[in-house]
Amino acid sequence: MLPNTIHPGEFLQEILDDRGITQSQLALHIGVEPGVINLICRGKRGITASMAKKLARALSTDAELWSNLQTSFDLT
Repeated sequence: MLPNTIHPGEFLQEILDDRGITQSQLALHIGVEPGVINLICRGKRGITASMAKKLARALSTDAELWSNLQTSFDLT
């Protein structure tokens, strides 16, 4: 496995941009404050297991994707 050199928040922002979803829309959809999503997208906050589950449900991905991205980033 190659090391992940970008914060998973950067990847999240790319997904949001590709889908035309704002950070605020995602936050409202998953029931968190918009600032939480903003901090993640700016690389200032990590993705917890709980957040990974929320992102997976909202974006039709797997929680493991988000957890693995965060773990890979943390290990670099």
